[in-house]
Amino acid sequence: MELDFEKSLTYISKDPGWVNKLLAGSGIVLAACAIYIMPLLAYIFTLSKIVTILSFFLCFVFSILLALLLAGYFAQTGNRRINYSNPFLPDWNEFGKMLKTGLKYFVGMFIYILPVLVLTVIFMICLFFVLGNNAFHPAAFILLTLLGAFNLLVYLLTLVFGPLMMANFFKELKILAYVNFNDAFAMLKGNVGNYCILILLFLALSVLTQIVISILSATIVGLIFVPVLYFYTYLVAAELTAQFVLCAKEKTIDAQPAE
Repeated sequence: MELDFEKSLTYISKDPGWVNKLLAGSGIVLAACAIYIMPLLAYIFTLSKIVTILSFFLCFVFSILLALLLAGYFAQTGNRRINYSNPFLPDWNEFGKMLKTGLKYFVGMFIYILPVLVLTVIFMICLFFVLGNNAFHPAAFILLTLLGAFNLLVYLLTLVFGPLMMANFFKELKILAYVNFNDAFAMLKGNVGNYCILILLFLALSVLTQIVISILSATIVGLIFVPVLYFYTYLVAAELTAQFVLCAKEKTIDAQPAE
């Protein structure tokens, strides 16, 4: 089994309710992007700082909930494609399930990128300390350079293997799957080519989406379709990730000796 980009573009049409589910997801994307207009409107119509601050706080909370919903739907879609032979897209009425999965998704991702965040903080503290010292110390400069290079290396590795850890999370939707490197790298065994293709497809999908969005943004009518395109891109990415996991499973089965 190899990655099938064409299939990732059309698989949602197998769900009889795909149009409604796509539009519902697109509406949530639109709400997540437009919600911060509300504090501005609140200030314009009330001229009250208290009302504006309160509306900003409420919008911040709702934006987090919307982000959790989108992440949960994204992960649930990938999980269904991995574990069921002919699944439909998840139903949007399972809000609690989506929020819980979205929370797992972000917590797991935070744990995964935590080493990069810690190294970045350490590097910034060292940088300010060196710059704040009037005397120039070559040894300190060398150590700072090495620390910066190591930080960059860890960042690049985190970036490169991010889709792999996300794919590992999609399998069982467990938080610690983001740092279960044994299971994740087991999927790479005999499947490196597909993973390289997955990363290239992600990059191509991102570039293509931005190009199309730039074209759509040229007109007011086109702007209406931007949230639809964004959400559709999430679904395509979920399918590609699921295909990678299924490829890894198939290659693992093929590699097992016959009894």
